[in-house]
Amino acid sequence: IMSTSAPSPPPPPPPKRWASLADRLNPNRPSFDPQLKSSWKTMPKSERKRIITADRKAIQILKSRGTANGPLPFPDVDPNDHCETSPLAYTHIAPLLHFIAQRLGKQKEELEIYDPYYCAGGMVRHLSKLGYTNVYNKCEDFYEVIDKGKVPSHDVLLTNPPYSGDHFDKLLGFLSGNNKPALLLLPEHFSNNKSSLYSPDKFCFLSPPERYHYWTPDGMRPEPEPQQKQQPDEKKKKKRKKQHRNLVLGSRNSPFASHWFICMDPIVTNDAFVSLVNNNDGGEITLVEGCRIHNKQESILPTKFKGLIQNNGEEDNGAKKKKKRSRRNKEKTADSIEQESS
Repeated sequence: IMSTSAPSPPPPPPPKRWASLADRLNPNRPSFDPQLKSSWKTMPKSERKRIITADRKAIQILKSRGTANGPLPFPDVDPNDHCETSPLAYTHIAPLLHFIAQRLGKQKEELEIYDPYYCAGGMVRHLSKLGYTNVYNKCEDFYEVIDKGKVPSHDVLLTNPPYSGDHFDKLLGFLSGNNKPALLLLPEHFSNNKSSLYSPDKFCFLSPPERYHYWTPDGMRPEPEPQQKQQPDEKKKKKRKKQHRNLVLGSRNSPFASHWFICMDPIVTNDAFVSLVNNNDGGEITLVEGCRIHNKQESILPTKFKGLIQNNGEEDNGAKKKKKRSRRNKEKTADSIEQESS
């Protein structure tokens, strides 16, 4: 006797861009997958278990990416330097990279970009999404690379360097003889009090329309000692509770405002570049809306936070604030997944 019951629908294909299972099942998320949601309850238990297991493995890989290579090969690392650049910041300098590529007669995927300061490799992923796939950012000691004469071939140096110690001074020493364009993301307060080699005349500046966030991947900063965990003061406890976390990017922290320090030599002089952008001569370069190029750092106005972070690790630059949804109206998707997997 043949069964007349309809066969279970096949599981939906995974999304093109990875999203957690909880987000794919949650209609309030941008990565909501209605096909997966509708077939979830009728899906064979073995298939649900397989999807849940794969999701957990992917999440674990994301959470451990900051420690995947083991201890970083840098002496005297300051944990406060373990911050990766906001994805939004890279979209703001993408027109500059395109300009450099054009002047060199290269396509964007051919442009050799070098970031000598490694954190967890997030910048490679962010630039790749913008079409710049020829990026060198490896887990190695920049200063040892210089000493051994093994600096990789590159067309432009692009970095958010460590802010502690004498890193800025060492970086400027390298740039003085590098003869390549440089795009540096630095705090607004950086000046000659951080390095005697710094001269504002050697740079022009790109200011963003809003203040950047920075992101620390999980595992990149030491956890408090057990004794400290047992009796945290209320202020620290409240701060940890309010800390914004993103599965892809890590923990958000924004200790100070920052903007781009730009040296276009030898492609074009900084003065000529500023004039080219501000006068839109020939339409060769158009900045992202809200960004501004400045000859003098003193002309930059203070920036404020505006951007929001979506669940998939991309920044939503919308000006409208998302309304807070009541907890009782949210579907308890994550809880149901945990019950399924137990």
